[in-house]
Amino acid sequence: MSYSESGGGHSDQRGYSSRGSASGRGYDDPNRVGSGGGYSQRGGYGGDQRRGSDSRSGGDYSRSASGYEDYNRGGGGYGVSSSGGSRGYAGSRGDYGYNTGSYASGGYDDRGGYGGGSTGHGSYGGGSSSYDSRGGYGASSAGGGTGGGYDDRSRGSSRDDRGYVRGAGGDRPSYGGRDDRGYGGREERGYGASSAGGRDDRGYGGGGDRAGGDRRGGDHSYGRRDERGASGDRRGSGRGGDRGYGGGGRGGGRSGGGGGRSGGRGECGPGVGTVVGSGYEAVGEPLADPRLVEEWSGRAEAREVSADDPDLQQEFLICRRPGLAKGGKSMQLQVNFFAVSVDSAPAEIFKYHVDVERSPDVATDSKYGPSGDASVDQKNETMDDGEIKETEKNEKKDTDVKDMEMNDVPALPKREQRPERPLPRSLVRNVINAALRQYEVDFGGIRVVHDGMSAMYAPAMLSWEAHCKTFVDVNPDGPSPTPPPPPPPAAGEAPRRPFRGPRTFVVKMKLAETISTSTLTDYYSNPDVNVMPVLQALDVAARHLGAQRLIAVGRNFFSMKKPFPLKGGKELCWGYHQAIRVADRKLLMNVDQAATVFYAPKELMEIVLPVLNARSANDVRSLQDRDGKNLARALRKIEIVPTHRKDRKRAIFGISALPANETMVEIKGESMSVADYFGKRYNVNLRYPHLPLVNVGSKRPGKENWLPIELCEVAPGQRCANINELDTAEIIRQTSQPPRARQERIVDQVRQAGFENDPYLAAFGIKVEQRLETTDARVMDPPDVQYANVSERPSGGQWNLRDKRFVEGATMRNWGVVVTAKIGERDVQGFVRNLLDMAGKSGLNIEDSDPHMIHMDQHRGAQVEELMKMCFQAMKERNKGPPQLIMVIKQDRSIGSYGDIKRMSDTVLGIPSQCIVSQNVRSAKPQYCANVCLKINMKLSGKNSILREPLPLVSDAPTIIIGADVEHPRSGIGSRPSIASVVASLDRYSAKYVARVAAQKASSDIQLLPHMLRDLFLAYYQSTSRKPEHVIYYRDGVSEGQCYDILQVEMRALRKAFKMISEDYNPPITFIIVNKRHHMRAFPVNQREADRKGNVIPGTVIDTGIVDSHRFDFFLYGHSGIQGTSVPCHYTVLHDENKMSAEDVQRLTYHLGYTFARCTRSVSFATPAYYAHLAAARARFFLNEGSDGASTVGSFNSSSSNFDFVELHNDLKNCMFFI
Repeated sequence: MSYSESGGGHSDQRGYSSRGSASGRGYDDPNRVGSGGGYSQRGGYGGDQRRGSDSRSGGDYSRSASGYEDYNRGGGGYGVSSSGGSRGYAGSRGDYGYNTGSYASGGYDDRGGYGGGSTGHGSYGGGSSSYDSRGGYGASSAGGGTGGGYDDRSRGSSRDDRGYVRGAGGDRPSYGGRDDRGYGGREERGYGASSAGGRDDRGYGGGGDRAGGDRRGGDHSYGRRDERGASGDRRGSGRGGDRGYGGGGRGGGRSGGGGGRSGGRGECGPGVGTVVGSGYEAVGEPLADPRLVEEWSGRAEAREVSADDPDLQQEFLICRRPGLAKGGKSMQLQVNFFAVSVDSAPAEIFKYHVDVERSPDVATDSKYGPSGDASVDQKNETMDDGEIKETEKNEKKDTDVKDMEMNDVPALPKREQRPERPLPRSLVRNVINAALRQYEVDFGGIRVVHDGMSAMYAPAMLSWEAHCKTFVDVNPDGPSPTPPPPPPPAAGEAPRRPFRGPRTFVVKMKLAETISTSTLTDYYSNPDVNVMPVLQALDVAARHLGAQRLIAVGRNFFSMKKPFPLKGGKELCWGYHQAIRVADRKLLMNVDQAATVFYAPKELMEIVLPVLNARSANDVRSLQDRDGKNLARALRKIEIVPTHRKDRKRAIFGISALPANETMVEIKGESMSVADYFGKRYNVNLRYPHLPLVNVGSKRPGKENWLPIELCEVAPGQRCANINELDTAEIIRQTSQPPRARQERIVDQVRQAGFENDPYLAAFGIKVEQRLETTDARVMDPPDVQYANVSERPSGGQWNLRDKRFVEGATMRNWGVVVTAKIGERDVQGFVRNLLDMAGKSGLNIEDSDPHMIHMDQHRGAQVEELMKMCFQAMKERNKGPPQLIMVIKQDRSIGSYGDIKRMSDTVLGIPSQCIVSQNVRSAKPQYCANVCLKINMKLSGKNSILREPLPLVSDAPTIIIGADVEHPRSGIGSRPSIASVVASLDRYSAKYVARVAAQKASSDIQLLPHMLRDLFLAYYQSTSRKPEHVIYYRDGVSEGQCYDILQVEMRALRKAFKMISEDYNPPITFIIVNKRHHMRAFPVNQREADRKGNVIPGTVIDTGIVDSHRFDFFLYGHSGIQGTSVPCHYTVLHDENKMSAEDVQRLTYHLGYTFARCTRSVSFATPAYYAHLAAARARFFLNEGSDGASTVGSFNSSSSNFDFVELHNDLKNCMFFI
């Protein structure tokens, strides 16, 4: 590929200056570190092209004549000589270069390994007369003028001296040129040293001895050499060998910016000029095949891939642990696991399958009929008993009422044709318990346990004929008296139907399998043994007593005693989590404190009023459309008990569109309102007839039963899934405990659980220890975080932005401010000034110091979306370039307005937005302004910081890191779709990402994954001109039981995405599950090894003791907890075609936590997965809630809305809009 005509001075679009340029300033390169881009060619001779093309000849670089340069330049620049087309390399920890330049070519020759060429041009890497430049900042020799950076041959860099040049040509400061981006030379980028006679000293290298390069040409190349390359001492090999790290000292070891003679770890220079591979976006070689370029550029259509392709039928096996990692400092932790022994367990456990069915005489006549709704007969009866069935007289009146169905209600088949709906799990558990009580004699004194669904376990075989038994007339409500006969009908009335009697069920139990407990010991030596059956049996046995005494929610048990009251008719209840797990050749029980929110058993009105933002029922008059939908959603499936008469619980399916005094019904030919009916039938005069009614019948049109809200009480024991931000904040305050307090609480909870006296545990031979387990752990070192002017080693997982400048500062020329908060103009202007000041200090270039402002006070009644449109239009007319960002100053943190803002900016306007809460505007603290600058810079495609040290695998070859997540709607908010998000890195530092999001039906796997991945792979190529050679895939949102299925589906999706790009493209994949929703907690044994709050310190990894010795998994503390007890993240490597070691996976995962761009702290889990989570949460706001048009039933149903997913604006597809 040619970048210039001969002598034409053509600048390539990627930022390369050619020899025809008089000024030699070079074309701005947006990918180059620092704003303004480009490499400045002071002499104006020779090409300075990132792809190693020689513009002097107007054609491609010849490897033999020019020394082909590769992207993976470690510390090196491009070192172009002006004579003979030869090319030298500065090689401190450099890349894979082809080192064929001449020994002293007259440009600058760093191949001698210790400094500049014979003509005295100073390069980074040491002067010609000295080779002891530890910091990698060399000096010039005679005539060297400016040696760039530092010229102290006896030491490396220091913060005090940065930017001064003490070459032989005189002492004068050089601060990195006009952009002040670096500290060496007079160029804009601050990478170069001096030049003489038109020679360009662009590269900077290091003084290393031998580190994998060309023995003839010096020791600065990074690995893969041309035919002349000899072997290096680190990862080097013979001809065409592998990559070696350059720049090491004579004594070995890896140098930061050039190694010292005595070896060891070289000193790190202060600026980005010393970063490994600084400024380059990828490693490896660009594509040369035109066909591949066409495929990867995105110009070619996606290839059709057959579902029958053999590569898409492959089964992917879960990988085993490759060995134990050993790096890091050792320490001991106590963990909330308790040893479980099964020495006296029976040799066999018998599993029975359980079926629960409705009794035939009530199957079509109960609340749990074939549809799960009240039957027609029941409706006719309950209409007379106070639950009102609405007639068709209201159809015309309610044609303008909108319904909340997510999809249009299809025509339902006849009742006898509809499949039976499964019974609620809580009911099934109660029915099985009732069968065990009623027919106790049939179990012969054997203590059986069950999981509340379909599995029952016995420690001995039950003596039943044919190993099965059927129990009839099982009554979960207990024995009932004989019902009285119906009263005689009045004159002229039809006879009343007799009382139905109690609801009963049929329970069938049949032997399913015999489980040998010896499989436990077999599994310890053979990972292919299926240990899950016996593990499930023991876990059910251990949980059985707790499930009888407490309210079971998943693996948690809760008590309704001493709840903490919350607003909105809710309360916080305490309990504990319990689960038996296989560890390293032993069984452990995991016990942790748990808390969740239940509905308080009070009047339903206490839930209704907060949803409507009303202080009392008298404040509620007519409901707006949005209010009705919100209320219906909040009440969905809450079970209530009518207070005007004794009756069993009934679930709410929706609310009426009209109040009780306007909702008309027909009773015995007479039309009346529901309010009048209750007055006549029950002598109940409604206090609030202007309130809507709740539907406790069915969501199907024409099958509603109405009850006034004031006559409903919430049934006890119902978990609440509809949690708002205020609830969440209060829950965090109540549940956050210091590590020591939580540790004591867990031990106390184990004592209260009574495992020692549990008769079911005794029957199955299970014993549980009462003390916490102790396990070994290791602490990994944190990486250095690199900025443009300085690097810093974080302490306790955090650092600050003081005196630091972004690696790549974005430029903001046109932005606006929308003020919706009640705040003064002076406060807003003061905040803008403080933000501008902090932006200047941090390297964010805000050229527009007077943004366009719009205040809501000036536009009464306007919504925030309208104000944003007005601001956007005004910004377009300012003649300052395209609008880049809208800042919205909000009154508070309410999620509603936040969603409106993000939906408008991300899907309509196509520019990023930044929300600011008014209280932060008033305070305008420097730290807050710095955090805002972090986010704005990334949203405008800047780059805040990078990691100084190479990332395992990622820094060796083009590697794309992917994060994926599926966010499911909370239970209780209807049938909203799930949101899938996939993000991918765009550079070798994993500092920049792009995201793709999509809405899908509720599913654990990502249904559009192949298309999303293809898009991301092409974006990687467009950013780096390289195709990824390795893939690392972090997948969040997967439970333990879904791992195998997700692995099969999404590995095939990855393979399909590869084939959609190119037939022969098939890079290796490492597939890692990220799990934050677990209950492992650890506590340092030695408090001197804890952080100041008593928590485990960041970098602590646990991969022995409490984990399965066969699985490739580990727990990692990636952050320092802010409040309460820190929670680690659990990672499981399901598949690893890259053959990474355990230590490399752990170090990569931990170090990625320091690349999270919107704060100066490491985060609790790997940044790619975190970004995927943020993108999915943001895309949730892209759902526009529609409606089904006119309603024929005059109601708001709680699961009946349409949701249209609005695509992300095309202008933001390659922007980190979600950060």
